[in-house]
Amino acid sequence: THDPPETTSLDWSEILQPRGLTTRLGDSLDKLLVEAKSPTLSGIVIVSDGATNAGREVTFPRQRATDQGVRLVTVGVGSTEPPVNLELSRVIAPTDVQKGDAFEFSAILTGQGIAGRNVRVDLLQQGPSDLEPQVVYSEEQTLPDDGTPTDVKFDLKPAEAGTYEYTVRASLEGAVETREDDNQLSRSVSIYDRPLRVLVTAGAPMRDYQFARNALHRHPSMDIDIWLQSGEPGISQESRRLLFKFPETIEDLYEYDVLVMFDADWSTLDAEQRTRLSNWISNEGGGLITVAGDVFTPQLATDPELDDIRRLYPVLLDEVSLRLGSQDAATTPYPIGFTQEGQVAEFLKLEEGEDKSAFEEFEGVYRTYPTRGSKAGATIYAEFTDPLSRGVGGQPILLAGQRYGQGQVLYLGSPEMWRLRSVNASYLDRFWIKAVRKAAEGRSKRGLQRSMFILDGREFVLGQTIPLRLRALNPQYQPLVTDTLSLDAYGPGGTPILPGPELRRDPIRPAEYVGDFRPLTPGRYRLEFAVPDSAERISTELEVQLPRQEAASLIQEVDVLKQTVEGTGGTYLSLAEAAGAIPQLLPNKGEQIVIDQQIRELWDRQWLMFLLAGLLSLEWLVRKLLKLA
Repeated sequence: THDPPETTSLDWSEILQPRGLTTRLGDSLDKLLVEAKSPTLSGIVIVSDGATNAGREVTFPRQRATDQGVRLVTVGVGSTEPPVNLELSRVIAPTDVQKGDAFEFSAILTGQGIAGRNVRVDLLQQGPSDLEPQVVYSEEQTLPDDGTPTDVKFDLKPAEAGTYEYTVRASLEGAVETREDDNQLSRSVSIYDRPLRVLVTAGAPMRDYQFARNALHRHPSMDIDIWLQSGEPGISQESRRLLFKFPETIEDLYEYDVLVMFDADWSTLDAEQRTRLSNWISNEGGGLITVAGDVFTPQLATDPELDDIRRLYPVLLDEVSLRLGSQDAATTPYPIGFTQEGQVAEFLKLEEGEDKSAFEEFEGVYRTYPTRGSKAGATIYAEFTDPLSRGVGGQPILLAGQRYGQGQVLYLGSPEMWRLRSVNASYLDRFWIKAVRKAAEGRSKRGLQRSMFILDGREFVLGQTIPLRLRALNPQYQPLVTDTLSLDAYGPGGTPILPGPELRRDPIRPAEYVGDFRPLTPGRYRLEFAVPDSAERISTELEVQLPRQEAASLIQEVDVLKQTVEGTGGTYLSLAEAAGAIPQLLPNKGEQIVIDQQIRELWDRQWLMFLLAGLLSLEWLVRKLLKLA
């Protein structure tokens, strides 16, 4: 008799350890049916909560099991009652804010099993001079029906410049949550104290130009220069500096953050200057605000040499008709027709602490430059509402914007915004200040900075490969000579990551370098780059979170488990029923093989071994005697 083989103990804690980022119930079951296919396979027992968030549906392996005659038995685990869980799913906050400007910090709350309950939300702030975070806001929210997001907003206005760390913390009193690691999120906001540099250009001293110039010049967060194209040496204009021509060098142009052009004569710019302007907007994040008028805009709409300027516009300019400028056609003001995008645009909210719009009392404008429609990707904020002005492309566009590369372009179709002063003089000032800041979104935080990170976002999922892009220039604002750049990376807690990511030059964009970064743990990461030939270092932060697919459903999906076994001869069982019912559900498909011949073992006998050894020895002796060997 032989001793029975030793039984290998199984480490179930290791076997049941979750791996991967998703649950592929259908794919896993189908793979097992293929690998274990056999006429003796009676059935498969699936212990699961039924949650599947990737791969094929369970109907595919169910059909394979039916074809193979394999019974499927599902054992449901997990509660069938909705769990209690409060989640801070997202935080919305700007990355950079001008000192003295208010900004909004929003948190999105969702929950399960807590409808109608009160949730306490705290906002903690840690400024550059704070040793510990301080609670600056605290409020209670009553959550609506389960799963409905709730937006909690905080209005902030830090007094100092520097980097501020904000943490939103939500808590649910009198309840035990399924998980508590999703009740807190943090973001950093940089408050910079650098005035925006604005170049205001006008073909002639129209009213809108004069009021906008004065409003921008008086604002402490803006430095403006003036180029009045019709002006001559000796004139006086309220500004930091008075120009008599467009900036001629890259360094001069790149000093500015925003250009505001009031019916400007674009033909005064040569081809090189127009190309430089386009590159400044698309590559350096410059902002452009254009105001249409009666004098030079018609020339821009038709001059073939100014096609590169027309490409910057978010609208298609039409050729002017004979009616434009006619006194008969400009005797009635028409209200501004805001689109849905215009109604929610922050830069068009001119009132402070009021629910009504500042434009409700505004009688409107008399004329708007005709347009043939908008370009792809443009955002239309407002239209001219005169029904007689409607053209093939619809109503003339009064206000529109578009992203042009890294920069922002705004178009204003009428030079009559000065009429806002009839409602409230401060509304016009706020309109121009907010419009300039809107145009400076891609530029304000960096000014003359020669390097910047260009990322797809700030939040990423663990396991995701994060694409990196860095724009870097030399002191002359030209591409660097080197083909590779190295970054310094720091993980959660400030731990250095060695080696850091390496970026390669983009063959299409010589001034940009691309690479990727794959974090190994969730948390906040910081990337830094030392600007060549400078003591400056730029940085950006990434928030790496655990994937949310696994937490999307925290209850047992009984319907999925029943659907899995349907038609296979198996059934769905609860965990309490499984031990007693499974043996009766799986028939014995074992096969007995009868061997009708007895095997005679000949080659493993002792006398046969001696016989073979003797014959070999005799052969050797004969060869030796006959001298054959």
